[in-house]
Amino acid sequence: MGIDYYGILQIPRTSTTLDIKKAYRGLALEFHPERLQQSNAQEVFSLICEAYDVLGDPFRRAIFDQFGEEGLKAGVPTKDAFIQAYHYHGDPLLTYREFFGTDSPYADLLDYVKNPPVAYETVENKAAKEKRPPIKHPLVLTLHEIFFGGVKKMKIHRLTFVDEKQTTTEITEKILSIPIKPGMKPGTEIVFFKEGDQHPAHEPADVIFITEDREHETFVREENDLIMTVKVSLEEALLGTIVTVNTIDHRTIRIPITDVIDYDYEKIVEGEGMPILEKYPEKGDLKIRFSICFPNYLPKASRELLAKGFRLAKLGGSDCKHHETINKIVLADKILRVGHEERLPPI
Repeated sequence: MGIDYYGILQIPRTSTTLDIKKAYRGLALEFHPERLQQSNAQEVFSLICEAYDVLGDPFRRAIFDQFGEEGLKAGVPTKDAFIQAYHYHGDPLLTYREFFGTDSPYADLLDYVKNPPVAYETVENKAAKEKRPPIKHPLVLTLHEIFFGGVKKMKIHRLTFVDEKQTTTEITEKILSIPIKPGMKPGTEIVFFKEGDQHPAHEPADVIFITEDREHETFVREENDLIMTVKVSLEEALLGTIVTVNTIDHRTIRIPITDVIDYDYEKIVEGEGMPILEKYPEKGDLKIRFSICFPNYLPKASRELLAKGFRLAKLGGSDCKHHETINKIVLADKILRVGHEERLPPI
């Protein structure tokens, strides 16, 4: 049985991100090797930091919750890709320093206020704080969200000052409202200025959300266009068909296909794509591509009929792109196969 990271941090599996940070903060200060002079302090401290390194990352935590420590460190195969094995970098003080901003178990950020370094003072005796690097998060959006736009709520956890002197910090939650414009492109950066951790010696970092498109069951987005692939039979490819499309804005449209469908054929429906950000409410196009399913078997009569159609097409001077003759022959054969009693009376 592998390591139980929840047990190391002494928290239940239902803990929130805030619970995980609070548990790590307390245990890391308690078991810091400089503070706890015991032979196994370094080993315990390293396990605590490794547990936070796993559970503090939503992706690693999800893998651990499903596959345990063995799956996390061995890698997990999926139907689309292989999730690489996780290996702790082995430097618990690096994890500690990234969380606390210092290696010392005693400073707890107060020394910067009681004895501020000269480098951080101006002539007005105010802190000239250096700004920390931005904190970037992916923001995965569905095509529905991008199509209609709106506001998306995201919860973040940050250290904030809890006293007037701005010397003590605690972990708090904050809800950020992210504006989503119709047609927003993937890779768009949405910046929230100075929403990172508050620190006596540094300006808070900017929090940046970078948009990504979530995979859709029907459509693939290419710039402002939507691409969908439809499977058709050989009969439909030669004689035509009707494609039913359930659009992102909850409409149903039926598109007749009257041309012969080959591998390069693409039906373009103008104005049924994604909104164009710079020209809203204009929209891109819907492009329908086709995958042709060939039959596994053809009866002899069908082979002879097709052979006859192709011979007549050649005699008429038609090449592979001129299909009207074949269509007429196939349709005529269908009519002849209908019994007299089933035929409609003449008009």
